[in-house]
Amino acid sequence: MTLLPASWRGSLKGFARGLPGVLPVADDGNDTLAHQFEIRARRQPSHAFLLYRDRRFTYGEANALVNRHARAYRDAGLQKGDVVALVMENRPEFYWHALGLMKLGVVPSLVNSHAVGKPLAHAIRICAPRRIVVGSEVLGPFAEIRGEIGDDAAVDVDLDAGAVAPAGYSLWSDRLPTGPCPDPIETAAQKMGDLAAYLYTSGTTGNPKAALVKHSRLFRAGKVFGGFGLRLEADDVVYLPLPLYHGTALIVGSASAITFGSTIALARRFSVSAFWEDCRKFGATRFLYIGELCRYLHSAPRKATDREHSIRAICGNGLRPDIWESFQERFGIERVAEFYASTEGNVVTMNLGGPAGSVGKMLPRQAIVRWDDARGDFVRGPDGRLQRCPPGVAGVMLGKIEDGTGGFDGYQDRAATEGKIVRGAFEPSDAWFNTGDLMRVDRLRNLYFADRLGDTFRWKGENVSTFEVQEQIATWPGVREVNVYGVPVDGVEGRAGMAALVLAPGVAFDPASFRAHVDRVLPRYARPVFVRLEEALETTTTLKLKKGDLQREGIAPVKAATPLFIRHPATGDYLPLGDAIRRDLAAGRLAL
Repeated sequence: MTLLPASWRGSLKGFARGLPGVLPVADDGNDTLAHQFEIRARRQPSHAFLLYRDRRFTYGEANALVNRHARAYRDAGLQKGDVVALVMENRPEFYWHALGLMKLGVVPSLVNSHAVGKPLAHAIRICAPRRIVVGSEVLGPFAEIRGEIGDDAAVDVDLDAGAVAPAGYSLWSDRLPTGPCPDPIETAAQKMGDLAAYLYTSGTTGNPKAALVKHSRLFRAGKVFGGFGLRLEADDVVYLPLPLYHGTALIVGSASAITFGSTIALARRFSVSAFWEDCRKFGATRFLYIGELCRYLHSAPRKATDREHSIRAICGNGLRPDIWESFQERFGIERVAEFYASTEGNVVTMNLGGPAGSVGKMLPRQAIVRWDDARGDFVRGPDGRLQRCPPGVAGVMLGKIEDGTGGFDGYQDRAATEGKIVRGAFEPSDAWFNTGDLMRVDRLRNLYFADRLGDTFRWKGENVSTFEVQEQIATWPGVREVNVYGVPVDGVEGRAGMAALVLAPGVAFDPASFRAHVDRVLPRYARPVFVRLEEALETTTTLKLKKGDLQREGIAPVKAATPLFIRHPATGDYLPLGDAIRRDLAAGRLAL
């Protein structure tokens, strides 16, 4: 008999199981994710590892397939430290390749399967792979840039189900051995300090950068997110609707499931219409989210079956405060483990029961410091040191770089690595990782994401957080989606705020109501100067809102029929941005 409530017992158990992830990890240990997977296959060979569409793979079956792939790579001459570029959509074969390579110490370079053109060619070239494995489903974009990547790497095509063998390419299936393959002797020889994989940044400010992911990072992530966040048991099923080349699906979801011997239910891609049907079909008890995923689910029409599922906890980042509690209530979600992290960074926080909207508590070796948006640089005091922000004031989040406690491993490009390090921040010899994100902390040390550094803009002498403005506009009745950004106006200093709105079906834009709302919830300088109406907003493949094209279009949308409004400085009313007002703007007769 115990006197502790069940929720407390779960919390304490999760804490105990997640604790190894926050303690120093010895570089010479061999508890890599591939090794853990191998051990799980021995201990629970009949337990489900992967569910995909109508297919089911046990740990034993999956390990046998992984071993066949590892053997094929070894027979092809791949050795520890070599790199293989893997370009493939979500399907079981992604795991067979990635884990097979990790068993040998060969580094999988997990290229964005949605990339095309120069970004795709750059991502493949940058890590100098000895071999490239391309899924037949992405062969078209690859074929277009094949001539740009040279002939140093052999290319194999892994056929998707039902695909026809393409002319002029070697088939990966021809390299697979036919008989059973034992566990490679190399698996236990891999060390935690070794490189496990390359994952890529989004490339929103240039070409994507290849982030170094060591085995120790996968180990810590599995313990922390699987123990603290998801509180996994072996009988849990984790639904992954996110691309496996992304850190949330691979580092958070896959590592957690393998670490605790749970089952992965894999979706080819995220779909609002199929989401809950998949969760019911697979018996999912947890799911991972990112970006606008939860908002899309929340915006879908209500159904009587909204609570007919087994999901009890979710983990991810990007669940907006304005829908957090209503999302939980509508779908009956008991726990939300919202976290803050990045693929390459050393700052990780997680909401383990704090207020809605928070990403967890501010931890030791983290600092929020003042940033001068006008100069594009940190604010330093007379002594040359950075200045910490008091509670409630947004600043740039930094993470102290220290050996053995989750330091910043950097990128394949050394110059890019050095560019993310702030030296001499508080002491002459210290070094801190610059997240490039603005955050604030309250007096109880609860952290809140404020904005991405490049997304803020300056207007009327004030820094405007697009994220915070979006949150307030999203509470206006009738708004389904909103994207806020700054746009240049000729002859005007700074950038004027623009809100791109998607309205709910059947709702018309009411300028007077919108004005009343923003006047009530936003300070004068943060109220949008321009509003444009859209049928849908573009997102990245990881469901983050795209701003680049909208910013470049400014007040001259590519589609001439796009409804555009301006907050007229004389009346404060939102009026259609017609030719007469445009002429007044261009001539400087309209002072914004």
